[in-house]
Amino acid sequence: MTKYEFAILAAKDPAAYIDASLRAVLPPAVKARLARQWMEKTGFSRKDILHARNRHPYWKQKKMEGSAERTRRRLIEHDYSSGLSVEWNAQRVVTFLDLNGKDKNGRYEHHDWELAQVFGASIPSIQYMRRKFRRATELLGARASRAKIVEYLTFAESVLVRGSNAVEKLRGERAREAKGLTESLRKIPGIKAASFVDRFPKAGAKPKARAKDHEME
Repeated sequence: MTKYEFAILAAKDPAAYIDASLRAVLPPAVKARLARQWMEKTGFSRKDILHARNRHPYWKQKKMEGSAERTRRRLIEHDYSSGLSVEWNAQRVVTFLDLNGKDKNGRYEHHDWELAQVFGASIPSIQYMRRKFRRATELLGARASRAKIVEYLTFAESVLVRGSNAVEKLRGERAREAKGLTESLRKIPGIKAASFVDRFPKAGAKPKARAKDHEME
């Protein structure tokens, strides 16, 4: 019996068995035979070994490496952006909210890659919007109006993270800019300012719903 075989069979618990097995320079068939012998000797089961294996730092690292590679492949496979950024204006936000619902078990009704396909976006872009939605609902509360949520989602995540005061300050700045634009347009002869102002809805105004051809089939 080699020193590796002896070390494996002498292990007192599953954690020690995993350590000894990792250090052992033995063929897989020999390790499989030793595993059966060790379980018969100690009374531990295959389930105990697998539990210890999943908790071991070496196998945790291996699992993380595999997960990172799977994530990388998924992001590449479901990137529908063509390298372009999505403009999350009020109209797109409305459609996003329509498709971002959850079922009775709290799971999203549509995967992130499905929404990425609908909006011509990437998975990180959809995850970004979902983070903003969670933050907006935290700030506004469960009873917030849909129009207010839509408006909050047009702000950058960095603004939402700073809290309600930062959002309201920026809302005020938007309102002042819109008012200034209105006054400037009124001074131009032959131009009706109202036709331009309509393109810049007041803060809190409810956006129009999108046409059915934008809904997910």
